[in-house]
Amino acid sequence: MSDTTAIRTTRAYGAADVRAASFNADDRTVEIIWGAGAAVPRYNFEEGRFVEMLSMDPAHIRLDRFKAGMSLLDTHESNSMSKRLGSVLPDSVRIEGGKAYATVKLSRKQQAEELYQDLRDGHSFPVSVGYRVYAYEKREGGADSLPVLTAVDWEPLELSAVPVPADGGAHSRSESGEAYDCEIRIAPAGPPSAAADTAVRAERDRNATITELAANAHFDALGAEHVRKGTSVESFRTILIDAMIAREESAPTNGVVRAVVGTEHVQKRAAVIEAVLFHRTFPDSPLPAGANEFRGMTLVELAREALTASGVNTRGMSQDDIAGRALAKRGGGLLGTSDFTAILGNTMSRTIRAGYDALPQTFRPFTTITTVPDYRIVSRVQLGEAPKLERVNEAGEFKRGSIGEGSESYKIATYGKIVGITRQALVNDDLDAFKLAKAFGQSASQLESDLVWAEILSNPTMGDAVALFHATHNNLSAPGTALSSTSAAAAITAARVNMVKQRGIDGKTTLNVRPAFLITGLDNADAAERVLHAKFSPTTTADAIPRWMREMECIAEPRLDNGLVHPVTGATIVAAPAAWYLAAAAGTINAVELGYLEGEAGYTLETQMGFDVDSFEVKCRIDAGAKAIDFRAFQKNGGGS
Repeated sequence: MSDTTAIRTTRAYGAADVRAASFNADDRTVEIIWGAGAAVPRYNFEEGRFVEMLSMDPAHIRLDRFKAGMSLLDTHESNSMSKRLGSVLPDSVRIEGGKAYATVKLSRKQQAEELYQDLRDGHSFPVSVGYRVYAYEKREGGADSLPVLTAVDWEPLELSAVPVPADGGAHSRSESGEAYDCEIRIAPAGPPSAAADTAVRAERDRNATITELAANAHFDALGAEHVRKGTSVESFRTILIDAMIAREESAPTNGVVRAVVGTEHVQKRAAVIEAVLFHRTFPDSPLPAGANEFRGMTLVELAREALTASGVNTRGMSQDDIAGRALAKRGGGLLGTSDFTAILGNTMSRTIRAGYDALPQTFRPFTTITTVPDYRIVSRVQLGEAPKLERVNEAGEFKRGSIGEGSESYKIATYGKIVGITRQALVNDDLDAFKLAKAFGQSASQLESDLVWAEILSNPTMGDAVALFHATHNNLSAPGTALSSTSAAAAITAARVNMVKQRGIDGKTTLNVRPAFLITGLDNADAAERVLHAKFSPTTTADAIPRWMREMECIAEPRLDNGLVHPVTGATIVAAPAAWYLAAAAGTINAVELGYLEGEAGYTLETQMGFDVDSFEVKCRIDAGAKAIDFRAFQKNGGGS
């Protein structure tokens, strides 16, 4: 190296790739590519614009933090253990083929459970890696190219799950909150690498796009500022929309026709109107900036705003005309169809989702969620235990073994309803359709719960022609012991012993399945909690509640008190309120399976314009089915007479 210098720099963030296909639900682990040596345009006060590359030579990367146990954080929050979502397995860190890999194990905290469920459902989530550079090797650029700074001494600091992928130009303060010195070693001049050349072209495109967007909206100075800052095009679009709205609100046009500043502005205004509509059904929901302009407006007035913003002249239109035009199959505007129908559709979708999320689903901790390819009967193989390993004789001959299996079958069905918003409802400012949409969401959540709990309460016949809960299955104690009795702890212990001692399909191998949940109705919930948690400070050894019992979670489900109507057969299932159950956690054994049509997990929504009358219709549909798979995952106690 012919020369060295130094610059002041900060911690940087880059995108990491979650390899969702590597997810192991049982171990709660997933592999991440946290480094690939990508070339990224960046900006520094001393250097100006440059291209940063991270050397993937293991000798250039400080990996000590991985050995000490690096955390997976929630959005780079490192000031509290509550923000720790998991950790990197130290022995999983490796660098192969110019890429750096690591395996992350998720914790059982609620925030991590949400990530876990996303991965189970096949959804990835954005991850950002924070790193610090101690030394760069600099290769000067030519007349029309940027200099390239390759990090030849750098350290990954933490991994974070983030709401959106990391911006290639994203930086933050360093650990101390201030910038730090970074050495630059001057390398001999030479042509840029292919990756650096690609980054240079991308940087030129970014500059040109931001400059053009800013010029079209007459915000040249704003564009120049964000070209200099390294803002991404996507981020600048949002910044520009906010600036245009602020300009319009400070200098509005006449009250009839508002200035149209582009498709992005129409979409921004539509989002605000959606939020106002949603707020009328859910008053506790937050309102974005600019919402006060639309609060108190009727549905027709909001429709007029949407039509006007999209370029439709509503001067002289009656309320009925506006309602009809807002629900028209073709509305002209910047979006090509009636913008107000899109607003209605998005609001209905949010309302249904809010209704769906509002109701607790107590079955999820012990239920396996999956998908099936079609509506035909599907068989779920109940795998038995693996054959025992046997001593190999002196001749070195290995014997072949087989795995026993049982089978349970079920099929999914379609459930759904349609709700519509008519022209008359718009004119009358009738919000019943949105209230009904909220009820739709609640109904979808209730249906999923009914499907699962019906499998437990109806005590269905299993594939071996024996009821789910039966003495033959060694999982039923009747009439049993009430949870309020002094013998309740002993009864729970006996049920646990029965579950742990359950044998495999061959009748020989002990499966050692442990209960994680005590399931009761609401009437018995207090008694269940007292049994599990009352005696943390026993006066005698005999009074002590064992640790495994204290660690069990109580699930209180009202269907165990009230019964339900079977969603498939329509039969009324009468509950036994005194009964209680033990269940194993999902992932340890396939207790109950809730299956959705492939590609349609959860509920789905479809929208269409009405044909018989002027209306906008939303169809809410669920394609689902449930089946108890393995009786060994449960124990039932009749609860006494």
